[in-house]
Amino acid sequence: MGRTADDGMGGFGGAGAPHARRRLLLASSSMGLLPLMRRFLGVRRGTAVGFIPNASLIEPYGFASRMTAPWWRAHGLDVRIVDLTGPRARVAHLLRGCDLIYVCGGNSFHLMRCLRDAGAVPLIRGLVASGVPYVGESAGAVVAAPDIGYIAPMDVRHDPATTLHAPRKRDASTSGLDLTRLHVVPHVGGRLLGAAARDILRMHAGETGYAPLRNDEALVLEDGRMRRVTTGSFAARLL
Repeated sequence: MGRTADDGMGGFGGAGAPHARRRLLLASSSMGLLPLMRRFLGVRRGTAVGFIPNASLIEPYGFASRMTAPWWRAHGLDVRIVDLTGPRARVAHLLRGCDLIYVCGGNSFHLMRCLRDAGAVPLIRGLVASGVPYVGESAGAVVAAPDIGYIAPMDVRHDPATTLHAPRKRDASTSGLDLTRLHVVPHVGGRLLGAAARDILRMHAGETGYAPLRNDEALVLEDGRMRRVTTGSFAARLL
């Protein structure tokens, strides 16, 4: 699984309940995450995972992120797809019935717009505060921050789709889920998005609260502490 280190950084919690009730696993890639979910979050066969795919739906590489769902089903997890564009009542029902929330990678701005439009932001905050673990991959890790404007060098800010009656107004908000005060910078050193990650870190050099992550790394946030762990995934290192 790789080396585990304690970064000794408390104070990562966002708005809401005490830190001790929050459990977050934030990563650049889903590759190698399942063993970490078992180890740190108690995931086992039959665990109901609310799988939010929307960030991946507008990116050409999104199919690879969504393949996590059938892979985990093959390993015994009860993966339930939560499409944020569906009826609000169904989105809420699915999220309330899950043991763990998983938000896959893709475009962070599109993801937050979908979360807001679905009314899922306060619901997810409440579930995480009550102890439901949150696992975020790439964009899913980015939106855990209080604000996602910093990720602009990596993610294109797509305009909303036009409706049948009129063009939709551009969403100017860059607020995130505010589950943690950390701002995850994924894909550090990666072949595909490493240059953008480097630019972001350069822009925020000297500022606190920015957490760079390689494609084979993850952050475990629990009990007011942060641990940096490696997934041990050789495939993730090639991305």
